[in-house]
Amino acid sequence: MHEPELELICFTDPYCSWCWATEPVLYRLRETYRDQIALRYVMGGLVRDMADFFDNGNGIRATAQVAPHWREVSQRTGQPIDERLMEDISDPHFSTWPACIAAKAAQLQSDVVGDAYLRRIRRAALTERKLISDRLVYSALAEETRGLDVAAFHRALADGSAKRAFEEDLAECAQYGATGFPTILLRAGDQSQLANGYRPFKAYQQAIRELAGPLTNHAPRQTEPMLADFGPMTTRELAEVYGQSAQEQRAELEQLRAAARVRRLPVRSGELWAIGQSPSSSPSS
Repeated sequence: MHEPELELICFTDPYCSWCWATEPVLYRLRETYRDQIALRYVMGGLVRDMADFFDNGNGIRATAQVAPHWREVSQRTGQPIDERLMEDISDPHFSTWPACIAAKAAQLQSDVVGDAYLRRIRRAALTERKLISDRLVYSALAEETRGLDVAAFHRALADGSAKRAFEEDLAECAQYGATGFPTILLRAGDQSQLANGYRPFKAYQQAIRELAGPLTNHAPRQTEPMLADFGPMTTRELAEVYGQSAQEQRAELEQLRAAARVRRLPVRSGELWAIGQSPSSSPSS
């Protein structure tokens, strides 16, 4: 197996809108560099208790004040977001920590399972208006995640191992000074660069070149194999991978949909695409 040339440590939070907006770039990095890079997610615990939280840069003290911020992120980046979730939340002590701990419970099984589960809960919060810090919600999403051992997931939550893993992540955030999300540490050998906030693909490409030298650039795979691997992806994500505008990408996806090769999953301010026919167009069993 090829040893990665470079590691990307992604400090994140399942509820973070700018982390969701960075997903298109991460997919493009994964498709471009394949096994030459390794991604690892570290949970940052964005909000321990909303009653004590204040985002000075965005003037946010309460969940309702997050909604306009989410809407702006969606408008600026093209990544669909349903900001109404933040208007739904009435708990003054809302916390993102339960979702972070659930993500660690999945990640303890393997990086592949952890990545798939983090993606599922992130998508559920940002596009499906689901309160992923609720035990019933994050448990149901575990049931939906391919390859996840649900019994082991619940054991990790019950025995404290997921919480301890999250505490280790918080310590790693402190070690590298990752206080805002996303923050991505790019590391090759004893060389590293820290990228704070939302960055375009070219910024990461330049950092990778400086740290690891010229790596092989792969052309992206066809849409269907990618959707089979990564699950539902947004138009913005696929457009980024293929270097197209959202309009161009949507037109190509509609052709695939007309041929019953992909299905469209409409969400607020956009859509996701999944492999296969929609249930309404599938032959009856």
